Amino acid sequence: MNTSIYFAPLQSFTTLPYYLAYDNIVGGIDKYFTPFYRIEKTGGFAIEKQLCYNPQIAIVPQVLCNVGEELVLFAQEMMERGFSEINLNLGCPFPMVVNRKLGSGLLPYPEELDKMLSLFFSRGMPIKLSVKLRLGLSDLNEIHPIMQILKRFPLEEIILHPRLGVQKYKGVPDWCAFEELNKEVKLVGNGDITSLERLEELKLQFQNTTAWMIGRGLLINPCMLKPELDWKETMMELHDLFLDNLKEFGLSDHQILNQLKCFWEYPSMHQDGGQRVYRKMKKVGKIEDYLILKKKMLDLNVN
Repeated sequence: MNTSIYFAPLQSFTTLPYYLAYDNIVGGIDKYFTPFYRIEKTGGFAIEKQLCYNPQIAIVPQVLCNVGEELVLFAQEMMERGFSEINLNLGCPFPMVVNRKLGSGLLPYPEELDKMLSLFFSRGMPIKLSVKLRLGLSDLNEIHPIMQILKRFPLEEIILHPRLGVQKYKGVPDWCAFEELNKEVKLVGNGDITSLERLEELKLQFQNTTAWMIGRGLLINPCMLKPELDWKETMMELHDLFLDNLKEFGLSDHQILNQLKCFWEYPSMHQDGGQRVYRKMKKVGKIEDYLILKKKMLDLNVN
C-alpha cells in the first residue's frame, strides 16, 4: 500500500544540516519536521537564516507555544520564508516544557487549546497547520475533549504518538487507543517504528492510515526503509555531507564537533560494540581524536 513517510523531529538530532544531508544521500521521505522553535524573551524566534522553503526537500517547521498570538507570529514568519505548512507541538513530554503548559503539558487544558486555535484560524492566514500530540499528559481521558476541539478546525493533519506524556518513551505505544481514535478522525501514526518489518505490520493493521512518522528508527538505521543500501557506505556519505553542511552553516569548530558526536549517538545502537565506542567519542575534545573513533565506529559490524 502506498503511504507517506515523515521524519519525526528530535531536538539536537534532526537539524537542518542533517535533514539536507539525509535527503540527498538516502531520501524517500515525504516531509521532514523540524525540532520545535519557541519564542524567546526578546519576543521573536531564533531561527536559522538557512531555514527557507526548498522545493527539493519538504521541511515543516514546528512551533512550541500555548498562546494564539505566538502561533500567529510564527506562522507569519514562516510564510515570509516561503513555507506553506507549520506544525504545532502538543506532544513534548519533558518536565521543563510540560511545567510551562507547553507540549503535552497543554493537553489537560482543552479550553486553552481551543482559545489558541480559535484565534489562529480567525486570522484566515494562507498557511496549513498540522498538530503532533500524545494521548494526554497523565490520563487517557484527556484525549477525548482535545479531539473534539481538533475536529472543529480545518487542520492539515493530526499526528498521534499513542503514549501519555508522563511515559516519555517508556512502555509501549497504545495502538488500541490509536485504533479507536482513528475511527473518529484520520490520524498519522507515530511511535516505536524501528524496523521496516514493524512499519509493514502497522500498515497492515491500520490500512486507512496513509502516513507514518518515524524518528529514532531512522536515526538508528538511516537505511531502515532502503535495506538495499550498503550501510557503511551510506553512513560515510551521510556523515561527510552532514559535516559539509555544518561548515556551510557557519558553525564553530566546537559546535561542529558536538554535532558530529550527536550524529553517532543513535547509529551506535545499530552496531556490535557501538555504544562502547560512542562513550569514548563523547569525551574527546579534538577533531583528530574524533576521527580516529569515527573510523572505529564504521569498522564495526551492524547488528
